[in-house]
Amino acid sequence: MGFNPLISEGESNSPKRTYRLNVLTSQKCAFTLAEVLITLGIIGVVAAITIPTLLSKFQMKVFETAFKKQYSVLQNAINYTVQVEGISACYGYKPNDSISYASINADCVALKDSLISLLNLTSIETPSTYKYATKNEVLSDGGKTINSYCNYDVYASNSNFLTKDGSIVTFYFDSSNFPIIVLDINGLKGPNKWGYDVFFMTLSNHNQYNSLEQKIFLTDEFCSIVEKGGRLPRTILTNKEKTEDDDFTILWK
Repeated sequence: MGFNPLISEGESNSPKRTYRLNVLTSQKCAFTLAEVLITLGIIGVVAAITIPTLLSKFQMKVFETAFKKQYSVLQNAINYTVQVEGISACYGYKPNDSISYASINADCVALKDSLISLLNLTSIETPSTYKYATKNEVLSDGGKTINSYCNYDVYASNSNFLTKDGSIVTFYFDSSNFPIIVLDINGLKGPNKWGYDVFFMTLSNHNQYNSLEQKIFLTDEFCSIVEKGGRLPRTILTNKEKTEDDDFTILWK
C-alpha cells in the first residue's frame, strides 16, 4: 500500500481511517451559480440565432413538398385532358425565327372546364384584401422575374378555385396572354408570397415542332416571378436549394 499523509501510522485498519476515506470519496465537484447562468446565457444566444433559421428551412420544406404534390396532380390532369379528351390547343410558344412569343388559346376554356371537373375544384370568392405583391413591389424588394413583359399583377377574382386539400388554383386564360395558372399551395393562409407558397406558371407545348405527340406542359418557361428568398418552380422540381442557382432565362431547365 502506498503512503497516505492523511492516515497516520497505526490507523490503516481503524474505524477512523474508514470514516476519512468515505468523506474523501464522497466529495464531488459542482458548478457555481455564476457558471450555470453563463452557460444558460450562451445556450440562449445560440438558440436565438439558430432556431429561426431551422424553422424557416422547415417551413420552406413544407411548401416545397406541397408544391410538388399539387404540381403533379395538375400536370396529370392536363395529360389526361390532352390524351383522352383531345383538348390540346392551349399553350404559349416561340415561333421559329422569332424573337417574340405567341399563344394558342382555342381550347383554353374547354381545358379549364375539364380540369375543374377532373380535380373536383370549387369556385370561391376571396376577400378583397387577398392579393399578391405586384411586379414593381417584388422587384423593388430584391425579387426577380422571368420575362418582365408578362403581366404579373394578379389579384383575387372569381377565377379562383379551391382544391380538396385547401390549395387555390387560379386560371387566367384569355386570347391576349399566355395561358396562366397560379398555384397557391397554402390557400387563404399566409404568407401569400411568390416563390414561397404561391407560384406563377404558364402552359407551353415543347413538342410543337419535333414530335407528333400532343402534350401541354405546366412550366415557368415563359413567365414566372419570385420574391426575395423565394424559389422558381424549376428550382423546386429539379431539387435545387435556391433560385439563385438558376440564370432566370426564359428557357425551361
